[in-house]
Amino acid sequence: MIRALALIGFGGGFLMISPPFRMTVLHGIDSAVNTLNAYSPLSYIVLGIVLLGGAAASVYSPPRPH
Repeated sequence: MIRALALIGFGGGFLMISPPFRMTVLHGIDSAVNTLNAYSPLSYIVLGIVLLGGAAASVYSPPRPH
């Protein structure tokens, strides 16, 4: 947990000290939101399915032989 918080902190710190990179990230997020809005509401449904599928895939562990 501490490692994850540290990585988020380092990423946030880097975004604060690097304006060109920050603008690239913000424009990317803006583009993604505009694309979601253009195909709304189906895009939100698909996004939810993809996120739930990703969560299920990350939790699944294949059976291990004993």
